Amino acid sequence: MGMAMTQVQLSITALGAGGDGIAHDADGQPVFVPLSVTGDVVLAEVDAERRGKITEIIEASPNRTAPPCRHFGICGGCALQHVKDDAYRAFKVDAVTQVLQRNGITLPETVETVFIPARTRRRANFAARVVKGRVIIGFHERKSANVRDVPDCLLITEDVRHIMEGIRPYLRDIAGAGGRMDVLVQCADGQAEVGLTGKIAPGWEAQQALSDALRTLDLSRISIRARDYEAYEILLEAKGFYKSFGGLRAKLAPGAFLQPSAEGERALSDIVIRGAGDARRIADLFCGNGTFTGPLLDGREVTAADFAPDAIAALREAGANAHLRNLFKNPLDPFELEDRDCVILDPPRAGAQAQVEMLGKTKVPHIVYVSCNPQSFARDAVILRDGGYTLSALTIVDQFIWSAHTEIIGIFDRSLT
Repeated sequence: MGMAMTQVQLSITALGAGGDGIAHDADGQPVFVPLSVTGDVVLAEVDAERRGKITEIIEASPNRTAPPCRHFGICGGCALQHVKDDAYRAFKVDAVTQVLQRNGITLPETVETVFIPARTRRRANFAARVVKGRVIIGFHERKSANVRDVPDCLLITEDVRHIMEGIRPYLRDIAGAGGRMDVLVQCADGQAEVGLTGKIAPGWEAQQALSDALRTLDLSRISIRARDYEAYEILLEAKGFYKSFGGLRAKLAPGAFLQPSAEGERALSDIVIRGAGDARRIADLFCGNGTFTGPLLDGREVTAADFAPDAIAALREAGANAHLRNLFKNPLDPFELEDRDCVILDPPRAGAQAQVEMLGKTKVPHIVYVSCNPQSFARDAVILRDGGYTLSALTIVDQFIWSAHTEIIGIFDRSLT
């Protein structure tokens, strides 16, 4: 039996952290309504989990606009194309500042913002299905296992679109009849790689298709893994996949994480370099593949550390002073940081709690903290504040266009008193 639904009229009063509209029912309980906008009055079917599905827009909000993509609402790749630009930008800022204020963090006088335009994603994970001999490649539909074909996606660069469309005919043989496969396409510095997640069909046809795709699409390599969160293994390689970060040129592991856009990477790097100021001895923690390590090397001594072996190996090969270290379980202690005049932090979504607890016991003058999660950033900001640091600058970089996600850069200065 399906879940019982109740149809009610709702007034949307806010957008939640995930981008869904928030309304309240007759009992004052919150109801979450995807694809709504603050100010909408809608008729919605509400399930037992208090999630609403719009059946009619009774009164459209002045904050609502026509989405630019014909797939929006069905495709699950975007959440906020229907929100007017001013309201969209305010949502992105509020998603960060309100969490900080709820945690008692004093905001700097000005919150800077950088909004990256559409068609800039150089890295995308597509879902592919072979259905009755036809290859569908795109994104999952909203709250569904179905895949939406999106040959005209507005998020991705033309280079990524070219590879996505170019590999389509080969997937028929690579995945096989009824095959299911995820396809990572990543482009950088004039190169392209493909990473496949799933099972390659048996037989010579699949092997020939892989070889032909590598050659005709001028790919650096094609890699494979059986399931998400496993490491990719190279199947075929025509040449190394290299990425320049400032003065470093690193040969990256297959599927290595890059910032989603070149424009976003430049924006983040510029802000980090400005935040480092005149510092000459820097620790770059959770350094990844060297996004900030390389640009910071100009006239500075930079020590990098991360828990990812492939990233550290690539940085060492490129000549960086990089160390493999689990900063969650074994953070750098005050003694190890005593000669640093700036620390860069760029942790995963979980944040850097153990490391900031150590930083709160140091005399490091400046900390530049890059985060993709307002919640963990706020938690760590409280620890730094209690350790004697002040949030002196805050920049919000929106490179996850039309999603609820955003990037944050906070600069923390140690109080002189």
